[in-house]
Amino acid sequence: MVQRLLLFVLSLPVAAVAFSTSTNTPTTNIFEYLKWDGATPDFDVLGKTKEYTSVFERTGKGPGPEWYDDDYVLRGGVIGPINLKDLREAQGGFDLAAAFPDLKVITFGHTIDPENPFRCFYFQKWRGTHTGTLLAGKQAYDATGNYCETPVSMFTAVWTPGGKIIYEQVGSPIDRFEGTTKGKAAVFGLLHTAGLDLPGNPGSTKLRLLQRLGHLLGVGGRSYSKEEDIPAWWTSKSRGADPTD
Repeated sequence: MVQRLLLFVLSLPVAAVAFSTSTNTPTTNIFEYLKWDGATPDFDVLGKTKEYTSVFERTGKGPGPEWYDDDYVLRGGVIGPINLKDLREAQGGFDLAAAFPDLKVITFGHTIDPENPFRCFYFQKWRGTHTGTLLAGKQAYDATGNYCETPVSMFTAVWTPGGKIIYEQVGSPIDRFEGTTKGKAAVFGLLHTAGLDLPGNPGSTKLRLLQRLGHLLGVGGRSYSKEEDIPAWWTSKSRGADPTD
């Protein structure tokens, strides 16, 4: 039965599952759009990004919805494009705070893109111990006591002229040989530590298939949003772990 389902998913047309390897749509226009026609920020982008990234350290919770633009998109190496609603639902399915109650996120190195004053880069390292139960869909991963140290990874926040975050790029490892997670950063590093050993590389056939199944069946939290829920400014056709277009 499972084999038939896999073969069925593989046979579906691209539009049905948003699974594409198209090279016809360059992504450079995305980043030109995010320069806001050469506008100059009337607020401190560096300071505001530091304030944003300090929210978890100060409160132990993620930033609230007031930080984000209505057309917000998050993209990682194998996750996204995903809107804020779908992202929150996917994050809520894991309950990482309960699984890693001593989780510490170290953020440093904030710097403004010299070609886009609305774009701020920064680095993070995540550390924590898997002493609670991790939930992944209907599967529960009991505490292992394993210690997690992710490699240092790069993140990006792009702001609108109105002072809201419209785009985040997350979890790009700087050195995949660092840490205890086999090069997996951020949430993927925590999942790896808890025993959910998913492939973490773009282009992974296994991960792309798992994401297609999850997207088709609507279970386990979305790796990327439905086509109709992705803001129009995001023109890349790559979804989840698809290769870069």
